[in-house]
Amino acid sequence: MRNIPVDITGLSFIVAGEPEPKIVDRATGEVKRDAEGRELYTIPLLPKPNDDRRNPVIVVTFPSATFPQIPEGVQVRPVGLAAFFWSMNGRSGLGFRAETIAPATAAKAA
Repeated sequence: MRNIPVDITGLSFIVAGEPEPKIVDRATGEVKRDAEGRELYTIPLLPKPNDDRRNPVIVVTFPSATFPQIPEGVQVRPVGLAAFFWSMNGRSGLGFRAETIAPATAAKAA
């Protein structure tokens, strides 16, 4: 699977919902982990500006050592945002992942 870096220059992102764990097995509730053993979470983000009125929200997967406390409506920065194409069981689509989800104010101070 090839990751394609996403240039987020000129974009801002608003959290459009609560983070959720990426579940491997719904029966056991096991949370999926990355290669480094960190749990993976998903978070819906609304990029601005955005011309796609059909589906303006993107769902981004990111690792975290603890359950992320990121409130809806705040501005964030998906650090290391990358897109990838996936295909499984006759379905396919475009996914997004990031190294971390940082507060937008901290990103400006860095």
